[in-house]
Amino acid sequence: MSSLPPPPPTGPGLAPPQALDPAVQAPPHPAGSARPPRPGELTGAWRTTTVVVWVGVVLVLASVWRSSRTLGLSTWWLGPPAEPRLFLVQLLPFYGPLLMIVLASRPMRFVPLVGLGVSAVLAGVAAVDLGRFSRLGWVELAAALAGASISVASFAGRYRRA
Repeated sequence: MSSLPPPPPTGPGLAPPQALDPAVQAPPHPAGSARPPRPGELTGAWRTTTVVVWVGVVLVLASVWRSSRTLGLSTWWLGPPAEPRLFLVQLLPFYGPLLMIVLASRPMRFVPLVGLGVSAVLAGVAAVDLGRFSRLGWVELAAALAGASISVASFAGRYRRA
């Protein structure tokens, strides 16, 4: 006995069976996408991972802000509690990570390169605080290194040319 399925029925009113060619049967682009991905864009999983890490960087910077105010140690970007800096300057370390969250959540090219630039700026912010309050500066530097690490790693998660 054979375990093969019976052949499809044929007859005058039935179309002949067609071979399944994967190139013809495959959808033109991923489900839910309005267009096919371009080379250089992050895959969906890498976009999600990148967003999660940059949200973590924002949370770390917020904890540095809170710790600075609780301990009475003023980072250069916050200023002393009695005479705080302009609010736009206080938010300076947050601009880059928030930009990265927006860029990584969309199908954009060159996200890893922008992430490396943002990480370098954050490392510069941390370098100034390393001389003043080294423990808070080290935490800021760790956040910058986390952003740089995911940016370097996300080079592996980009779509390539066929």
